[in-house]
Amino acid sequence: MRKIKLKRLALLNFGALALVLTTVSCKCDKNTNHSATATSSTTSKSDSLSSEQLLVEETIVGKLDSAGNFIYDTGEISAITLPNNIKLEGVGNNSTESKLFNFLSDSSISVDETDKTKGWITLDRVYFNTGSATLTNESSKQVKNIAEILKAFPNAIVKVGGYTDNTGSEEINNKVSAERAKKVEDELVKLGISTSQVSSEGYGPQHPVCPSNDTPECKAKNRRVDIRVTKK
Repeated sequence: MRKIKLKRLALLNFGALALVLTTVSCKCDKNTNHSATATSSTTSKSDSLSSEQLLVEETIVGKLDSAGNFIYDTGEISAITLPNNIKLEGVGNNSTESKLFNFLSDSSISVDETDKTKGWITLDRVYFNTGSATLTNESSKQVKNIAEILKAFPNAIVKVGGYTDNTGSEEINNKVSAERAKKVEDELVKLGISTSQVSSEGYGPQHPVCPSNDTPECKAKNRRVDIRVTKK
């Protein structure tokens, strides 16, 4: 595995002129946590400013595997006991399984009907062979876990979304992303999920979680399959 760095500039306001060296945590998108360090340099003070402005450079560090897939931090390993008493072992507390289970089991959380771009959960251990819709062998465990969760919540309806980075033509990316989303849908159906409970769609390079799309890490995060609960 190798580390790739993505740099971002953020402008922060401080009440006094200072030179600061600090450590921050950065959340780059809706499903993924990254560690980051920031070094600060001061700007000149203007008489018209009521506070000082400090320019902070954040360095976001992530990991890629040998195939160029983004490796997510799924948190401390634990187990999930489903309502039907099926137990999912070896599941991270920040994993796709945990997020999906928590959403479905918490009656205080409702589906956002007003904004369909919200509520998507990235499948953090589902990968495909490069340029294809063929799932890697290690992806099967998470797909099986998702199937078990959906079986335990039979009233839930979900949609699978496929996404790519911005490399290549949009036409090909749309096709590949649709095929990948459909592959996950088909696998869930093979595992016993009703066709009325799951659907899929490909979005190509639309809706990137890392909009700059300019580093291997950033592109890897955009190449993904997400799942969204559309009905509980």
